[in-house]
Amino acid sequence: MRRFTREPYYTGPDDLERGEIRGTISLGETVIIETPGGADGDLKPGVIPETTTPRGSRQGGPFLLEGIEPGDWVSIEVIDIEVGPYGYYNNGGPFRGSLRSVAPVKDDLLHFPPDFVVPIRPMIGVMQLAPVSEHSGPWNHGGNMDYNTICPGSTVHIRAQMYKGHFYVGDVHARMGDGELTGTGVEIDSSLTLKFDRSPGFPAGGPVVETEDEILTSGMGSDWEEAIKTAWSDMVGLVAHRYETTVEHANLIVGTIGDARPGYAAGQLNTRGFHRSNAYVTCQIGISKDLRRTGVPFQP
Repeated sequence: MRRFTREPYYTGPDDLERGEIRGTISLGETVIIETPGGADGDLKPGVIPETTTPRGSRQGGPFLLEGIEPGDWVSIEVIDIEVGPYGYYNNGGPFRGSLRSVAPVKDDLLHFPPDFVVPIRPMIGVMQLAPVSEHSGPWNHGGNMDYNTICPGSTVHIRAQMYKGHFYVGDVHARMGDGELTGTGVEIDSSLTLKFDRSPGFPAGGPVVETEDEILTSGMGSDWEEAIKTAWSDMVGLVAHRYETTVEHANLIVGTIGDARPGYAAGQLNTRGFHRSNAYVTCQIGISKDLRRTGVPFQP
């Protein structure tokens, strides 16, 4: 199995190798990709991450996907996530602060001061196929989704906009609460085992995540309501298509049993009292795979 590491480190911000293609992955292939944690700077408590000198780790992309053309759907199965021994989180909120706190990980337990522990729950914050241009939409290609459902055992489906996809991955957390309220989970170095293949696709604009129990559509917007509308609309189309029913009947299902979950929900909370024009939130709507049709309408 091929492994793409964080090393050798880039020589600096002007290193000519930055942004170059890291490799070509065949459909059906499983690879290991190492990703740097958070700001990739010094792991020291009480420092401001934005002012530290980055280690210059190799990023999780771009990778070319052999045989993928614009419009094709790609499936990325998350087989395993291994995390490093130390991560960090921002000790701030409800208005985000910059001071960093170190989070040790030992024996699959995450440690908080003074003596709290909780099991790790690794997830991937960023997964995307590159957009063809800045005008192609901020969402349909994936990106900084911050969904706890993107974890070992799940499969992410994204539609490609470019030839060979140009896949990126990163922003791994040892654990993150739904909503990522301070703008960070426990940002941490990771080793990701991922399998790539062609996806049958979905009647949806944005990414679709499948777990053992659910299928989930994605939404992004300037506020919660706008994000929900996007995920809701995609799920109505998906249910109507998958269960061969009308949009009206699908909407009844989604609006009644759909689970709305925040991805990144802090939005304007992280702007420290000032409104920012490009603030956003993300969400998912999930439908249980237990949903089925009997073929016989209800009779009392």
